[in-house]
Amino acid sequence: MSIVNWQEIDTLLLDIDGTLLDRNFDDVLWEQLLPIRYIEEHGCDAGKTQASLLRHMQDVASTLDYYRVDYWTEYTGVDLIALHHEIAHLIEFLPGARAFLRWIRRNGIRSMLVTNSHRDCLAAKDAYCDLSEEIAVAVSCHDYGYPKETREFWVKLNEDHPFDKARTLFVDDNETVLESAKRYGIKYLLTIRQPDSKQPPRHGLRFPSIDNLMELVPE
Repeated sequence: MSIVNWQEIDTLLLDIDGTLLDRNFDDVLWEQLLPIRYIEEHGCDAGKTQASLLRHMQDVASTLDYYRVDYWTEYTGVDLIALHHEIAHLIEFLPGARAFLRWIRRNGIRSMLVTNSHRDCLAAKDAYCDLSEEIAVAVSCHDYGYPKETREFWVKLNEDHPFDKARTLFVDDNETVLESAKRYGIKYLLTIRQPDSKQPPRHGLRFPSIDNLMELVPE
C-alpha cells in the first residue's frame, strides 16, 4: 500500500539531486574532483586545499552563492561544467526514480521539479539522463534569486505555478529545505533515506522517509 493517499494530492513537487538522481555524482564532484582540479590549477597543498574549500562551502551553505556554478568557477578558477562532463558516467537515477516519473506521467499527476541546482548544471545532467523528457516543468532557485531554504522561494514559486499548500506533496533529501517548506505551509513532506547510493541509509530523520519513490505507487 502506498504511504500517500493520492486523492488528497493535487500537486507533486520533486527535488532532483538526492531525490531523483543519485547524489553520489555531486558528492564526488564537489568533495573529491573539484579539490583535485583546484590543486592542479594552483599548486596548493592537498590537505589544506580540501579543508579550505569545504570550510568555505560550509560558510556559504544555504545561500544562493552555495548553488551558483559561476560563483565557484570564479572562486576556484576551475570550470565546474567541464567537471560535470568529466564524470558524467556517475549521473544516474536512484532506484525506482525513473519508473516513478513514468507512473506519475501515465496517471496525469501534476508535477514539477524544484531544485537549487544552477540551470547550467541541469542542462549538463539532462544531456546524459534525459530528465526533461519525464517532467516538462523544472524550476531552479536561480530563476528567483532565492534558494529553497527561504520563504521567498516558495512565495515566488506559488505565484508562478499556483498550488494549494494543503494538497501538495514535496519530496526532498535536504531536511533544511523541508523545514522551509513546512514553515511555508506545504502539508505533505517526505525525504529520502539513501540519497547517495555509495553511503549508508540515514537514520534519525525529522521527516517521514522512504527508500524508493516507487513506495508512493499504490499496489
